[in-house]
Amino acid sequence: MPSDKYFKSEIKEVLFYVFITVFLSLVIPLFIGLSLRGFEESFVSGKAFEFGTYLANYMTYYAFILISLLLILYPISRLISLKRGEHPATTKNPSWWRIFTVSYIYAPEENGLLWYLSEKLGFKGDKNFMKWSLNPLRVFIVAMLIFGIYGILLVANPQIAVSGVPQLQLQQVTLVSEVAFTSFVPGVSENGMLLFVFCSLMGINAYLCSRLKLGKEGFFLIGFLICILMGFLWGSYHIIAYGNDDAKFFSTVFFGFAGCLITMLTGIFIFWLVWHIINNAFIILIKAINIREDLFFVTIVTWVILFLLWIGIELYLKSKRKKSSDLSIPGN
Repeated sequence: MPSDKYFKSEIKEVLFYVFITVFLSLVIPLFIGLSLRGFEESFVSGKAFEFGTYLANYMTYYAFILISLLLILYPISRLISLKRGEHPATTKNPSWWRIFTVSYIYAPEENGLLWYLSEKLGFKGDKNFMKWSLNPLRVFIVAMLIFGIYGILLVANPQIAVSGVPQLQLQQVTLVSEVAFTSFVPGVSENGMLLFVFCSLMGINAYLCSRLKLGKEGFFLIGFLICILMGFLWGSYHIIAYGNDDAKFFSTVFFGFAGCLITMLTGIFIFWLVWHIINNAFIILIKAINIREDLFFVTIVTWVILFLLWIGIELYLKSKRKKSSDLSIPGN
């Protein structure tokens, strides 16, 4: 990858993450809270500010949102400290700054274990079986399809929920407001916080592997142990933040571990984030909608429509690439 293209790629990663975080955790909640009257109960003359309301819970997530935005330090540090093609765990004579150079925002080529395994098996360049993950839109759709199946299973069996949702003192608010707030704000802010800790630990991992010359194999092996640690960290946080929630401790530990593992495998944060948002959204929908069969039917229909839309887009893009390739051949 040329230097200018590498630089643009890193900047796009930063801008992409900032947009996702700001749009999902700030723009949508503020629109719902103000335009759809989600904050209405907090703006009553003579009424004290109460914890458990939309506005109070929203403000408590500000610290997490700030930590989430600080994640951009990692791709920026990688851009400043490392040359293209270099990995934090393999370069020589690392300084302490190395711990800030492992980013899992959108780095399938640099930090994705599956990408690395594909290359080790001889599938390089365009033949890499993870090349599809370079397109963010495709990744979003695939993540929604994968965890959409989880949502369908969750409707049939609510006990498999892997994480809880904030307990709000709701009055007269719409279902859309409740679903959007309890899905996007905790999903984005808590995932951002977890990802910040994960990138920090993986940065320390990279520093040690570089010092001890353990290479990428050592980096990913220790990374697996870090994923286990992250599972217990999420489980501990969940007990403190949500108390007596329906989600069991083992389930929350599994969510933290599996989310980090998926992130390390792909090098992309999107899968973990989509999983968290869908989990929270369906927990609220299950509690709010009495007729479970209707929710089950609508979810399946929505999943099928999204799947067919994805197939259609892929076929269109493949046809477009084929035409472009045919036109580039001399004599055509």
